[in-house]
Amino acid sequence: MTAHFPMRAHPLEPASVSAPGRMATALDRTAYLVLCVFVFSIPWAENTPVWGRSLAIVILGMVTIRTIITGRVRKLSPLHYGMLALVAWSALSILWTADSQSTIIRAGTYVQLLFVVWLIWELATTGARMLGLLQSYVLGALVCSFSTIGNFMIGRTSAQLEADAGRTVFETSRYSIAGLNANDLGLIIALSIPMVFYLLASPKGRLIKVLCWLQLVAGFTAILLTGSRGSLLAAIVGLAMLPLTISRLPRWHRFVLLIACAGLVACGAYLVPLNLWQRIFSFGSEVSGGTLTHRTTIWTAGLEAFRDHAFLGVGSGAYGFTIVKAADFSYITGSAANGVAHNTFVSVLVELGVVGALLLFALVAGLYYCAFQMRGLDRRLWIMLLFTWTVGVSALTWEYRKPTWLLFGLLAAQAYSQRRAGRAQPIFEIPPTRLRRMGYPVAGAVGRP
Repeated sequence: MTAHFPMRAHPLEPASVSAPGRMATALDRTAYLVLCVFVFSIPWAENTPVWGRSLAIVILGMVTIRTIITGRVRKLSPLHYGMLALVAWSALSILWTADSQSTIIRAGTYVQLLFVVWLIWELATTGARMLGLLQSYVLGALVCSFSTIGNFMIGRTSAQLEADAGRTVFETSRYSIAGLNANDLGLIIALSIPMVFYLLASPKGRLIKVLCWLQLVAGFTAILLTGSRGSLLAAIVGLAMLPLTISRLPRWHRFVLLIACAGLVACGAYLVPLNLWQRIFSFGSEVSGGTLTHRTTIWTAGLEAFRDHAFLGVGSGAYGFTIVKAADFSYITGSAANGVAHNTFVSVLVELGVVGALLLFALVAGLYYCAFQMRGLDRRLWIMLLFTWTVGVSALTWEYRKPTWLLFGLLAAQAYSQRRAGRAQPIFEIPPTRLRRMGYPVAGAVGRP
């Protein structure tokens, strides 16, 4: 005779859950909270490896123990296999690289980023958790924005911050925060703009919405203070999220929007120095007849190297080492670490050849495909985020930066979460045999429960 026992929606919630089950639940929740702290720190501590690495190790340890208890690892999505293929080809380039040291360092960076993507995949399994991670990033970007404005108020320029770190820059009137290049900081903040409007249209508390409005004004002000023309263009692209969400905003939010616009105009007029406005408005002339601050020279030198290594590339991380002799200007020194492509797509093409470029193209195409397959507000968010990222990284080398892989990981998790929306699903599932050993009654079990 078969004994059937009713199953609850979540087998780890009841008070009768065994000690291993309670431990797994506690580890899962704690790991997610630490992941939120990690995402919160990415904007302002993106170039502080010790902090981020320590948090990632803590999360990885908790998720590993939880996995051992539950006996389950989530099956990866096709997007994850695309990321794995790109990283594997990058690591394989050690066999033909022009700079083995840089390639080894880059391979280690990619492995760490893959672990971050996997942790997001394991922990961000519901829409509510995805919302929490987006909220964490926006709050981290708000810290960046206020810190940049604060440095402006005390007259601490990006050049002074770089000098404190033992580096030299030639533009002295731009502003940033410690450890971050002004251009990188601008794009980090620009990526938060679509998230801000997404959170404003979501059912979050008033405090979060107030912080989002603050980030909208402070974020654009900080981007102007960085003097980054590419980041400003990316932020304007992200601003297209506004007409896509305004119908979902309450009437009082539309009134606040007018106040925010007035505040942004005032901040731009009274805070941003004239020389930064002149730099921003020189974008058109730089595109038509300039070098985009030596970028076109760097790209030309890289494409010259590509002609000699078209199929395999010069090796991951070896862009600067390869072009340093061809590009004879003061921006690039003899160190390979100082020679970057200032264009993610050119960087991958030159370093990883046609094969690597095709892998990156397939991955980005897959991300866009998943974004277009989403529904409602999620679809609008991820399309605009990808557009913002694409515009921004066209002037930055971001294929190995944490914000890039954070977006990749979040999009993969969001696509899965939306496909499973409407179904009752535990945060993680335990095989029936292990449930029996843990003392749970399993439907369909023969004999004792």
